[in-house]
Amino acid sequence: MEEKVSFFLCCTSCQSHIPDHFCIITPDRPSPCGITYERALRSRLFTRVPKGRQLGVDEFEGINQFARRFGIERIKLHSVLNYPPLTALHQLIIFYIPELDGFGVVDRSYKDMTPIGLTFQEMEKILPGRQVEGFVGASFAYLKSRKFLAGENKPVVWVSPKVEQRLKSVHLTFSHL
Repeated sequence: MEEKVSFFLCCTSCQSHIPDHFCIITPDRPSPCGITYERALRSRLFTRVPKGRQLGVDEFEGINQFARRFGIERIKLHSVLNYPPLTALHQLIIFYIPELDGFGVVDRSYKDMTPIGLTFQEMEKILPGRQVEGFVGASFAYLKSRKFLAGENKPVVWVSPKVEQRLKSVHLTFSHL
């Protein structure tokens, strides 16, 4: 779907409490708070950002040019480890688990420690408005994307119970769990 559009959308609504923050919304990557590209298109609140030339599986020249206005050099839309997108108000956090060489996905309601020894709330404090390699916020809708973590070659190895339940309800599974 990203291939079929000439622009992506930018949301800056969180700038009232996180200066210089922005989220990029594409047909294959809803905002971390759950706003889909289709819903954002119906609103005049989102800035259109020309996607420009594709530089890799999840990187676009136009997004990088736009991001430089905010002091961010590069963004890879479907990556956690290399130049992940900025995120805020996450429904989920995707994080890297070095010992398992894979990713975990935790939802906001999960209050226990994750396999990396941090809770959702602790991870959430380090993410808003920053590009933090090894962590990225996401929405439940992103789990259904055909481009989910397309910029990575590592499996999802752990999910919180609510994430697992949601995946089962839409008949999705991560075969490597």
